[in-house]
Amino acid sequence: MPSSNVANLALPIPIKTFALKLLAWYQDNKRDLPWRSNPDPYHVWVSEIMLQQTQVKTALPHFVKFLKIYPNIETLAQAKENEVLLNWSGLGYYNRARNLHRTAQIVCNQYDGNFPENYLDALQLPGIGRYTAGAILSIAYQKPLPIVDGNIQRLFIRYLKIEQETQQKNPKKIWELLDQIVKKPEISQNIGDFNQSLMEMGALICTPKNPNCTSCPLSTSCGALKQDLQTSLPLPRKRKKIRSLHYTVLIATRGGKYLLRETRSTILPTGFWEFPRILGKPSQRSSQIFKRLHRLDFKVEREVETVTHQITHRRIYFHPLIVSLKDSIPQKPFIWTTLENKHYPISSYVNKIARKLK
Repeated sequence: MPSSNVANLALPIPIKTFALKLLAWYQDNKRDLPWRSNPDPYHVWVSEIMLQQTQVKTALPHFVKFLKIYPNIETLAQAKENEVLLNWSGLGYYNRARNLHRTAQIVCNQYDGNFPENYLDALQLPGIGRYTAGAILSIAYQKPLPIVDGNIQRLFIRYLKIEQETQQKNPKKIWELLDQIVKKPEISQNIGDFNQSLMEMGALICTPKNPNCTSCPLSTSCGALKQDLQTSLPLPRKRKKIRSLHYTVLIATRGGKYLLRETRSTILPTGFWEFPRILGKPSQRSSQIFKRLHRLDFKVEREVETVTHQITHRRIYFHPLIVSLKDSIPQKPFIWTTLENKHYPISSYVNKIARKLK
């Protein structure tokens, strides 16, 4: 029997029964996704990177577009980083795109363009952790490896009625349990579908709010459901405080082009181009600070409506000022360019401001 003592996690039903229930449900209810219809290692890898902190419905059109531009790992490896970042636009978390690009180059140089089948080799690649390696290798190569993400962790917290907060936060024992389960012959021979059935259960049935227990193939043996705890588990986590930041932004134009510089920041993604900015709201000192930090001397023509930009645990307020430059045309690190120039990926907040100007 299962226990809320994580030291003794165990399934309440035989492993074979557990697997058959999940696999049967999965075959009847799985979503039709392109990386499932063609579980090529390249397709599975790209999809898993895109799905990190991104929902399927958001990632799906980007996946289709990305694969049209980079149909195989060789085309991705040969691309320039700024082009990859541009074609990643809309997905956010741009380090994922950088890691994807670096990994493509490593795989082409060290593995002849074939994503490594060895688990330890996969873990050495940029952006590949325990979950992502397990997902790629189990789905693409049928390697009997466990996976635990937030959805699967929530599924097992409810199914095994894990009630202690400290144990809910640490999925180590769930990893250990699944590591034992996936090695069983009845599961290892169909590991790709088994792992994807857990993914689908967490995404479609055992959802964070209002789980659909009436459609769950495991409902008759679910520890939380038996005690009407399915909406109480996992225990709610304390939300991290959202910090607010304010930036004053200069908008200078010349012949339909904007004055931009490359992002140098620990807050915003690097490798993109943006308007010159300084920390803080517009003030009487703004012009002095811009002149000292950016060597820009200007006259403010008018202010534009503030633009809000949300990133992880931060809410950023950009206060745009349309200006005319007083001195000679700035040189490096500044450029004059249109926002449609594909050689210069544009920070997403810049496009938000540009829409306000129209």
